[in-house]
Amino acid sequence: MRLIRTTTVATLACAGLLVSGCSDDGTPGTVASESASTQPTESSPSPTPSVDLQPLGERCGQTAQQDATTARVVKGSGDVQLYGVGAGSGRLGVVLVHGSGSRGVCNWAGEIGWLAKAGLNVVGYDQSCVGSSTCAGDVRPVEDLLAVVGDLRRRGATKVVVVGASAGGSLPLVAAVRPDSGIAAVVSLSPANVAMPIGTADAPDATALSVARSVRQPVLYALAQDDTASTVAEMRSLSTATKGSRLVLLPAGSGHAQEVLYDTTGQKPSAFRQTFLTFLRAV
Repeated sequence: MRLIRTTTVATLACAGLLVSGCSDDGTPGTVASESASTQPTESSPSPTPSVDLQPLGERCGQTAQQDATTARVVKGSGDVQLYGVGAGSGRLGVVLVHGSGSRGVCNWAGEIGWLAKAGLNVVGYDQSCVGSSTCAGDVRPVEDLLAVVGDLRRRGATKVVVVGASAGGSLPLVAAVRPDSGIAAVVSLSPANVAMPIGTADAPDATALSVARSVRQPVLYALAQDDTASTVAEMRSLSTATKGSRLVLLPAGSGHAQEVLYDTTGQKPSAFRQTFLTFLRAV
């Protein structure tokens, strides 16, 4: 059964707009399992874990499948330690950014496995103060995201695409304009509140719309035409401001955030998924 979606977006009371994960985004598809490991790779030393490196299936409270994933700790901003889960290998990396709510990386649990099978070096993570990640006084989601990108590059990815969904859809854009971000391209699925400031310590006034003209990386935007997370007019303005971007307006009923990657049953790939994969591979 397809999960019922909601377009409710967390406010700054949720430890920063983009810091938590969309509890109602849903994660259609089968959740990836994980072979947890507390040993960092030699090329990317990690801090002594203070987070619980539980397998993804346990972290998300769902039945695990056969895909091999690995739990890891990534050093974020300040003393923050981020829970991440990776799968796959190779030079093309993908970082998955969740939206608002308490589920965090679990919103992407259904996608990590098939993205890795598609030949991508994938990592999803709990943002600061969410799920298994630790918390700090000043929430800095942009710096944390750039730390995850840097960690993935040290693990062999020479190019990294950041994919954000729902309330996490603006964060990759704000991060991409930072000097030496290491971000090669951005995908923004059903971005929410594109005109609202992120309102965190490292991006107090930045919005998706305010940074769009400064983004130089390729960007793929997608929104179902009946999705109220953002209006079609806002998305057109956002895409027009982002040089070289592509906007895909999906038919009504296509769902929100990760749901757009599935058909209406929530089990089979949608037609848009091939567009999504083609964009990733073109980078």
